Amino acid sequence: MAGPRLYVPGERLGGTRLTITGPEHRHLGRVLRARPGDPVTLFDGAGGEVEARVARVGRAETELELGARRAMVVSAAPVTLLTAIPRGARMDFLVQKTAELGVARLIPIVTARSVTRPDGEAGRRTRWEKIAREAARQCGRADVPAVDAPVSLAVALAATDLPARRLALFEGEHGRSLRSVLVGAGPTPTALLVGPEGGLAPVEMEAAVGAGFVPVGLGNLILRVETAAIVAVALVADASGALG
Repeated sequence: MAGPRLYVPGERLGGTRLTITGPEHRHLGRVLRARPGDPVTLFDGAGGEVEARVARVGRAETELELGARRAMVVSAAPVTLLTAIPRGARMDFLVQKTAELGVARLIPIVTARSVTRPDGEAGRRTRWEKIAREAARQCGRADVPAVDAPVSLAVALAATDLPARRLALFEGEHGRSLRSVLVGAGPTPTALLVGPEGGLAPVEMEAAVGAGFVPVGLGNLILRVETAAIVAVALVADASGALG
């Protein structure tokens, strides 16, 4: 079944009919001009999809008939991205593009040299979660990346649920490239650490190494935070076969 894709929380997909309102209704009814009988694919953000058809389009809501359900394949080698927060809209771009590339979890971190410190800005996390959902919808993912609340680097490193393979991008590392570490590794859950534009402070890199992160480089160019994050996620995804 083709048609547009919409994110709907799994707890709302248990019946045979579903009524949507708000932005989703406006997107279907006004932007896409959906009509009764048109197909729609619903995804729950956790790997499930439901085939649906438009039953009725009202002024304030659209009613859908729910059909076949299926479980989609979710990456067996999830990537957890721990990233410093770049300025303004650049973080939005980072979230969008890494979500399109399949990142499973994004942990915004605040470091000693961070230029952005979003303490108390709960609205930014909500915005990033929305961007991640929209990116998942657009690229055909059935799951949605988790976006954590911003935390300090120390708190992020102390997390007990990070993948065993842990790689930290470090501009001073010239003997071990990210690409070389990934050769032949196959699909492996991975944690990637990307510091701020000023780089991680020496004591922070020591802490990362102490937490099991291996320093790796991306060549001789100094990349912006969002560029480094996107390149790193893409390389890991390619090594795991996700881009093949």
